[in-house]
Amino acid sequence: MMCRRYANSFIGLFVTGAVVRVVKLSGLRKAVAERLGYSFRNSLPVALMTEYDAGPLMMAYHGAREKFGEKSPSITAYVVKCAASALTVHGEFNANIEGDEIRMLDEVNIAVAVDTPRGLYAPTVRNVDKKTVGEVEAELRALVDKAVKGTITLNELAGHGFTVSNLGHLGVTYFTPIINPPDIAILGVGAIKNTGNGYRGYLTLVFDHRAADGAPAARFLAEIKHQLESVAEG
Repeated sequence: MMCRRYANSFIGLFVTGAVVRVVKLSGLRKAVAERLGYSFRNSLPVALMTEYDAGPLMMAYHGAREKFGEKSPSITAYVVKCAASALTVHGEFNANIEGDEIRMLDEVNIAVAVDTPRGLYAPTVRNVDKKTVGEVEAELRALVDKAVKGTITLNELAGHGFTVSNLGHLGVTYFTPIINPPDIAILGVGAIKNTGNGYRGYLTLVFDHRAADGAPAARFLAEIKHQLESVAEG
């Protein structure tokens, strides 16, 4: 009886709450919802989490800042470059899934989720494995600028085989991003924290279990970790 009374009270709260304003789900917001909703409904997402020694990464990052100032590579650029190196070792994760077909890709093109005043975009940095981290940063900045201005093209948002999403600068430690279709995996990058005994970083790999199993995914994540712990200024 008591549970029923409380349940009715909760229902009343939802029904009588005042609506401040209504925002129609349309445009880019609707497109993002439909695209990621499709991924969430049709994939079998599994998340693997790990942490890594971020000391080498922070040393490279600060060293580049001293040399190049504001034009130096961001943490995201270093992660994208390290992910590309890991994809050259574990090429089975540089892939798309369409229907019942898994398509392995020969180019290492990585989409990078970026937040803009216009909404969420994931422009594609192409041939990352053949670029320096400085070149990755320059291309990413140009793409973000286009996204902010609304001049980015569909081609610049397509052609990726893997995605990186970084929320570390917002203080997030771990999160499980939705796979960016038609990719089979996405890397969630968390904050880098000074523990008093060195810097630690945090990663989450979400992969589609239709296309890959847990053990290969764990080895791929371990390779990303290895690349980040071996990063050098570049």
